[in-house]
Amino acid sequence: MVIYFLVLLGLYFLLLLWLLIGWKRSFENQAVTESNKLQFISVVVAVRNEQHNIKRLASGLLQQRYDRRYFEIILVDDHSADKTIESAGHLLKDFSNLTFLILSSKVSGKKAALSAGIAAAQGTIIATTDADCLLPVDWLQQINFTFTNERCRMAIGPVSLQATGFFSQMQAQEFAGVMAVTFGTLGWRKPLLCNGANLAYRKQAFVEVNGYEGNEHIASGDDEFLMRKIQERYPDSIHLLNTLVRTQPSPTVKDFFRQRIRWAGKWKANSSWPARLLALFIFAVQVSWIVFLFCYPAISIYLFGSGIVVKLFLDAWYLNTVAARLQVAMSIFPFLVLQFFYPFYVVGVGILSLWKKAEWKGRTV
Repeated sequence: MVIYFLVLLGLYFLLLLWLLIGWKRSFENQAVTESNKLQFISVVVAVRNEQHNIKRLASGLLQQRYDRRYFEIILVDDHSADKTIESAGHLLKDFSNLTFLILSSKVSGKKAALSAGIAAAQGTIIATTDADCLLPVDWLQQINFTFTNERCRMAIGPVSLQATGFFSQMQAQEFAGVMAVTFGTLGWRKPLLCNGANLAYRKQAFVEVNGYEGNEHIASGDDEFLMRKIQERYPDSIHLLNTLVRTQPSPTVKDFFRQRIRWAGKWKANSSWPARLLALFIFAVQVSWIVFLFCYPAISIYLFGSGIVVKLFLDAWYLNTVAARLQVAMSIFPFLVLQFFYPFYVVGVGILSLWKKAEWKGRTV
């Protein structure tokens, strides 16, 4: 067991080092730059029960430093049970000099809603985000610049959570780890993750890979499955979208676990062996820490204690580097609490996702 413990720590260190090198490669020599060539961009947002977020989303789009003649907004309602459509309709007068469409999806589900919006889009570039996001004013400008590279078929951008309290700080740090994997693997030209809150791709590429065909039945993964299909058809065509989008943390513990179970559920349909291997290794590491916690006398309390200190140092080093780019504050107490609960959280969510149906905004999927 001692040898296993030491090997595990060694492999964990090598993984973090590999990801951090990839992270630095992703953002190396990258700058937010303006291009003289303007391309028409269709912003497609699937909305469900977002009546309280629509106005903020619209405000963020109205403030874009991008010629309004070169972008449109398409909101697709995914069978909202509130006044989302009514709230969106009130905004039409604010978009009098901009193409602004409000559609209703005929089929239930986010992927169906996005597909409907993309079918109606006039732009050569599709940009997606979520209704609860805060968009930087250079978002469309940077999307335009990224796609001046003809080799780029998809651009994936960083997303961070707004932290206002203890629970949200824990979520922000945990999500920073997800972003580290996203851009750590992108830096090696082998992206495994992306987030639809900050995503753009060529409409032609979406059509050529048949969009979401083959994974419509999966509750989440509209972003990742599409990314993999484009990457397989066009190797090395996934680029960095170097502008940060902020989104909201889950308001309650229950909502948090529902979201994570929904996200974890897509791994059952994941055909990427590197993604499966990484997920399996992370799961194995967390299971091992739980076993070690209850079996430390068999290892020796000194070795186990040293291992805990080393792991805390590695995680702090890893997260601090990433958090600085994501503008996430690294508070010590939420970090320590997260370190204790994280193994139980990963194992619990992983097991629950195998049999529990995902829930999203009042819908079981």
